[in-house]
Amino acid sequence: MMKIIAISGSLRQHSLNSKLLAEAVSMKPDSVTITPYEIQEIPLFNGDLEEDGGPEAVLSLKRALKESDGLLIVTPEYHESMPGVIKNVLDWVGSDANENVLRNLPVGVIGASPTRFGTAHAQKQVKQALIAAGSEVFQKPEVYVAKANEKFDDKGNLTDERTQKTVTRYLQSFTSWISEKI
Repeated sequence: MMKIIAISGSLRQHSLNSKLLAEAVSMKPDSVTITPYEIQEIPLFNGDLEEDGGPEAVLSLKRALKESDGLLIVTPEYHESMPGVIKNVLDWVGSDANENVLRNLPVGVIGASPTRFGTAHAQKQVKQALIAAGSEVFQKPEVYVAKANEKFDDKGNLTDERTQKTVTRYLQSFTSWISEKI
């Protein structure tokens, strides 16, 4: 069974991206396990802390990524850029000073935003950072859920049929791509 770790780039309780991640978990192919990983406990990056291996929250995430077949990042977009929490996580797990676990890791990036542009700017930046860290980044198809606040119901269910199909197609393509790499 393929194992994918998934991270939401929002810490908000009712985050559109956490809702999208939850929907991705339910839409995944049967041969795949997608495990959401909470990043709230990851401290701000400080290279000095790497001398002793790093904080336990970071080490735990690194272990999870090493045991996985891939990573799915679900990112919001703030001021046309990636959120700080995503950049922070990438700095920790992609640091060459203390075992870069992003190197050669297959990674996909999707996102949701209440704006009409989705998360195109943020995804571009996340992908650039991943490539710089040596990840293998899935490029196409892409998922930019625009006007996402109109596509989820009060319970967090994705109600837009077109978006459901887009996410399902993405997950099928992403996991097929990973299968070729493992």
